[in-house]
Amino acid sequence: MRVLDLGCGDGQTPQKLGLPLTWQFIGLDAKYASVSEAHVNCPQRPFVCARGERLPFAEASFDRVVSNVALPYMDIAKTLSESYRILAPGGTLFASLHPVSFTFAEFRGTFLNPKAFLFRIWVLANGVAFHITGRNFGEAFQTERGVRIALERANFSDISFRQDAKRWMVEAVKPRESQSSRDTSSKAA
Repeated sequence: MRVLDLGCGDGQTPQKLGLPLTWQFIGLDAKYASVSEAHVNCPQRPFVCARGERLPFAEASFDRVVSNVALPYMDIAKTLSESYRILAPGGTLFASLHPVSFTFAEFRGTFLNPKAFLFRIWVLANGVAFHITGRNFGEAFQTERGVRIALERANFSDISFRQDAKRWMVEAVKPRESQSSRDTSSKAA
Protein backbone atom coordinates (compact mmCIF):
# COMPACT_ATOMS: atom_id res chain seq x y z
CA MET A 1 0.00 0.00 0.00
CA ARG A 2 1.48 3.33 -1.11
CA VAL A 3 0.69 6.08 1.44
CA LEU A 4 1.33 9.82 1.40
CA ASP A 5 2.10 11.21 4.87
CA LEU A 6 0.81 14.75 4.26
CA GLY A 7 2.45 17.26 6.60
CA CYS A 8 4.82 14.59 7.89
CA GLY A 9 6.67 16.81 10.37
CA ASP A 10 9.32 14.68 12.09
CA GLY A 11 8.39 11.57 10.06
CA GLN A 12 6.79 9.74 12.99
CA THR A 13 3.16 9.83 11.77
CA PRO A 14 2.88 6.05 11.20
CA GLN A 15 3.96 5.37 14.80
CA LYS A 16 1.83 8.19 16.25
CA LEU A 17 -1.30 6.92 14.47
CA GLY A 18 -0.52 3.22 14.94
CA LEU A 19 -0.37 2.52 11.20
CA PRO A 20 1.25 -0.62 9.76
CA LEU A 21 4.95 -0.01 9.18
CA THR A 22 4.78 -2.45 6.25
CA TRP A 23 3.01 0.23 4.20
CA GLN A 24 5.17 2.23 1.79
CA PHE A 25 5.11 5.76 3.26
CA ILE A 26 6.28 8.85 1.42
CA GLY A 27 6.47 11.89 3.68
CA LEU A 28 5.75 15.43 2.53
CA ASP A 29 6.13 18.67 4.45
CA ALA A 30 6.36 22.34 3.46
CA LYS A 31 9.15 23.01 5.95
CA TYR A 32 12.65 22.00 4.94
CA ALA A 33 13.68 21.68 8.60
CA SER A 34 10.89 19.14 9.17
CA VAL A 35 11.87 17.12 6.10
CA SER A 36 15.51 17.13 7.30
CA GLU A 37 14.48 15.91 10.76
CA ALA A 38 12.26 13.24 9.19
CA HIS A 39 15.22 12.00 7.11
CA VAL A 40 17.26 11.63 10.32
CA ASN A 41 14.42 9.85 12.16
CA CYS A 42 13.48 7.53 9.29
CA PRO A 43 16.42 7.25 6.86
CA GLN A 44 14.84 4.31 5.02
CA ARG A 45 11.78 6.35 4.01
CA PRO A 46 11.56 8.96 1.19
CA PHE A 47 10.58 12.55 2.06
CA VAL A 48 9.70 15.51 -0.15
CA CYS A 49 9.64 19.21 0.64
CA ALA A 50 6.47 20.59 -0.97
CA ARG A 51 3.11 22.13 -0.11
CA GLY A 52 -0.12 20.17 0.27
CA GLU A 53 -1.85 22.65 -2.00
CA ARG A 54 0.37 21.59 -4.91
CA LEU A 55 1.39 17.95 -4.61
CA PRO A 56 4.28 16.91 -6.90
CA PHE A 57 2.82 13.48 -7.70
CA ALA A 58 0.97 11.95 -10.65
CA GLU A 59 -2.76 11.32 -10.64
CA ALA A 60 -3.90 8.14 -8.90
CA SER A 61 -0.42 7.40 -7.53
CA PHE A 62 -1.38 6.69 -3.87
CA ASP A 63 -3.73 4.28 -2.11
CA ARG A 64 -4.04 6.43 1.03
CA VAL A 65 -3.34 9.94 2.19
CA VAL A 66 -2.84 10.38 5.94
CA SER A 67 -2.44 13.68 7.73
CA ASN A 68 -1.84 14.07 11.46
CA VAL A 69 -3.06 17.53 12.55
CA ALA A 70 -1.47 19.22 9.51
CA LEU A 71 -4.55 20.24 7.48
CA PRO A 72 -5.42 23.18 9.79
CA TYR A 73 -2.24 24.91 8.62
CA MET A 74 -2.98 24.51 4.88
CA ASP A 75 -5.52 25.79 2.41
CA ILE A 76 -7.86 22.91 3.16
CA ALA A 77 -9.97 23.10 -0.01
CA LYS A 78 -6.92 23.10 -2.32
CA THR A 79 -5.19 20.37 -0.32
CA LEU A 80 -8.25 18.13 -0.40
CA SER A 81 -8.58 18.62 -4.17
CA GLU A 82 -4.92 17.70 -4.61
CA SER A 83 -5.31 14.70 -2.30
CA TYR A 84 -8.29 13.54 -4.36
CA ARG A 85 -6.26 13.93 -7.57
CA ILE A 86 -3.35 11.77 -6.37
CA LEU A 87 -5.52 9.04 -4.83
CA ALA A 88 -6.31 5.97 -6.87
CA PRO A 89 -10.04 5.21 -7.29
CA GLY A 90 -11.19 3.59 -4.05
CA GLY A 91 -8.32 5.29 -2.18
CA THR A 92 -8.89 6.81 1.24
CA LEU A 93 -8.04 10.04 2.99
CA PHE A 94 -7.52 9.94 6.75
CA ALA A 95 -6.91 13.12 8.71
CA SER A 96 -6.68 13.79 12.42
CA LEU A 97 -7.60 17.30 13.52
CA HIS A 98 -7.50 19.39 16.68
CA PRO A 99 -10.80 19.64 18.54
CA VAL A 100 -12.28 23.14 18.73
CA SER A 101 -11.39 23.13 22.45
CA PHE A 102 -7.70 23.18 21.41
CA THR A 103 -8.23 26.49 19.58
CA PHE A 104 -10.05 28.01 22.55
CA ALA A 105 -7.27 26.87 24.92
CA GLU A 106 -4.69 28.49 22.62
CA PHE A 107 -6.80 31.66 22.56
CA ARG A 108 -7.09 31.83 26.36
CA GLY A 109 -3.32 31.61 26.67
CA THR A 110 -2.72 34.78 24.63
CA PHE A 111 -4.42 37.48 26.71
CA LEU A 112 -1.11 38.98 27.87
CA ASN A 113 0.43 39.01 24.39
CA PRO A 114 -1.41 41.44 22.07
CA LYS A 115 0.15 40.12 18.86
CA ALA A 116 -0.65 36.48 19.72
CA PHE A 117 -4.12 37.53 20.91
CA LEU A 118 -4.91 39.21 17.56
CA PHE A 119 -3.62 36.19 15.65
CA ARG A 120 -5.86 33.86 17.68
CA ILE A 121 -8.85 36.13 16.95
CA TRP A 122 -7.98 35.71 13.25
CA VAL A 123 -7.85 31.91 13.70
CA LEU A 124 -11.25 31.96 15.42
CA ALA A 125 -12.81 34.15 12.71
CA ASN A 126 -11.29 31.98 10.02
CA GLY A 127 -12.71 28.90 11.76
CA VAL A 128 -16.20 30.41 11.70
CA ALA A 129 -15.77 31.12 7.98
CA PHE A 130 -14.61 27.52 7.45
CA HIS A 131 -17.60 26.19 9.40
CA ILE A 132 -20.00 28.12 7.14
CA THR A 133 -18.28 27.74 3.76
CA GLY A 134 -15.82 24.82 3.95
CA ARG A 135 -13.02 27.21 2.92
CA ASN A 136 -10.27 28.72 5.04
CA PHE A 137 -7.96 31.67 4.50
CA GLY A 138 -5.09 30.58 6.72
CA GLU A 139 -4.93 28.72 10.00
CA ALA A 140 -8.42 27.88 11.27
CA PHE A 141 -10.23 25.50 13.53
CA GLN A 142 -12.38 22.90 11.82
CA THR A 143 -15.85 21.63 12.49
CA GLU A 144 -17.52 18.49 11.22
CA ARG A 145 -19.83 20.65 9.09
CA GLY A 146 -16.98 22.61 7.47
CA VAL A 147 -14.89 19.50 6.82
CA ARG A 148 -17.88 17.70 5.28
CA ILE A 149 -18.55 20.66 2.95
CA ALA A 150 -14.88 20.78 1.89
CA LEU A 151 -14.68 17.00 1.33
CA GLU A 152 -17.90 16.87 -0.68
CA ARG A 153 -16.76 19.83 -2.78
CA ALA A 154 -13.54 17.86 -3.55
CA ASN A 155 -15.77 14.89 -4.61
CA PHE A 156 -14.99 12.56 -1.69
CA SER A 157 -17.69 10.17 -0.49
CA ASP A 158 -18.30 7.80 2.44
CA ILE A 159 -17.27 10.51 4.91
CA SER A 160 -17.06 9.40 8.54
CA PHE A 161 -15.95 11.06 11.76
CA ARG A 162 -14.74 9.70 15.09
CA GLN A 163 -13.01 11.05 18.17
CA ASP A 164 -10.51 9.93 20.77
CA ALA A 165 -9.18 11.67 23.88
CA LYS A 166 -6.74 13.94 21.97
CA ARG A 167 -8.22 14.65 18.56
CA TRP A 168 -10.98 13.94 16.14
CA MET A 169 -10.57 12.15 12.87
CA VAL A 170 -12.18 12.11 9.48
CA GLU A 171 -11.99 9.43 6.82
CA ALA A 172 -13.28 9.73 3.25
CA VAL A 173 -13.07 7.75 0.03
CA LYS A 174 -12.36 8.63 -3.57
CA PRO A 175 -15.16 6.76 -5.39
CA ARG A 176 -14.07 3.99 -7.73
CA GLU A 177 -16.02 5.67 -10.51
CA SER A 178 -16.04 9.46 -10.66
CA GLN A 179 -19.26 11.43 -11.06
CA SER A 180 -18.11 12.76 -14.47
CA SER A 181 -17.56 9.24 -15.85
CA ARG A 182 -21.01 8.18 -14.53
CA ASP A 183 -22.53 11.22 -16.26
CA THR A 184 -20.68 10.37 -19.51
CA SER A 185 -21.74 6.70 -19.43
CA SER A 186 -25.38 7.58 -18.69
CA LYS A 187 -25.43 10.04 -21.63
CA ALA A 188 -24.01 7.37 -23.94
CA ALA A 189 -26.75 4.90 -22.97
